[in-house]
Formats: sequence, C-alpha cells, structure tokens
Amino acid sequence: MKHGRHTEATGTLPVASSSLRRAECPSRHHLAVLSTIFCLLFTLQLSAGGRRRAVAAPQPAETLSITFVDVPGDTMDVGAMGSVKTRRTFGIRIGRPSREATGHATLRAFLETADPRCIIRLDGIVLGTQPRVIDRFAPIGTITTHRLEIEVPANVPEGTLITNIGWDVTTD
Repeated sequence: MKHGRHTEATGTLPVASSSLRRAECPSRHHLAVLSTIFCLLFTLQLSAGGRRRAVAAPQPAETLSITFVDVPGDTMDVGAMGSVKTRRTFGIRIGRPSREATGHATLRAFLETADPRCIIRLDGIVLGTQPRVIDRFAPIGTITTHRLEIEVPANVPEGTLITNIGWDVTTD
C-alpha cells in the first residue's frame, strides 16, 4: 500500500490512497447512518447536566428608606449650668409600613457637617463626622422612638447652627 500526502492550509496530513477512493463513493448505508447522526445531533439537546432547568432570576433587594414620624413626646429647652439643651423625641420607620417587623437593619447616624459650637446626641450617643451605630437591630416596617439632644454652651453667641445629620441603614 502506497501513502501519499494531502496538503491543507493548516499543515500536512498523511492519507492512504485507498481511503480516498472509499470517501469519494460512499454507500447508501453510510449516507443513511451519517444523515441520521446529523439529524440526532441537531434535534437533541446535548447538555452536560441532562435536561435544562428553569432558574428564576433573583429579585432585586428592596431599597430601604427611612421615614421620620412625629410621635407623642417631649420637646423641651433646658437651661443647665453653662449650657442650653434642646431635646426632641421622634420616630423612625425603616422600609414599608407593617404591623410587625419584617426583618432587622442596622441604623447609623453621623454629622454631614460638624459645627464645633454644639454637641449633638442621638439616644445618648455623641455624633461626629464618622457614622455611629444608633440601633444594631432596628426593626424594618415598624416605628421606633429616638431622642435627639442638642447642647449649646452658654458662651456661644445666638445664631443658626450649621450642621446636618446623615442617616444610613443596612441589612446583613
């Protein structure tokens, strides 16, 4: 048996001359088998895991919002030795209203701009420019009560305080 060389663009491949003759005249049986294989390949779903499974896309997490709510409580100005304190009680609801808590979140507060002329406390925690945890397990959906206290030394001249409280709520 004599071997020849068949050249292609990608390289050389030795092919027996007798196989070339058989490939030129395939039998009807070979054509039927080949066409059946091609039909099966194109119509069957050949995946590694068997049949396909429907997978639901994950729902995007609800964006938590903070709502400030008036609650019955005290608002008072108290003159203490060397300072004036103002206290106010208010409510916060995280997320959508609900009769029962639908989960828990961490509530943080901070001063967006600090005013050195006053001290601001939230639930007794002194606020600064770095976020401070106010409630580690704040209920989502129900109202919680908090107390804001602003203390201004008596020697500070009257005027508007230039500060804002920033809020952050996260779930873990």
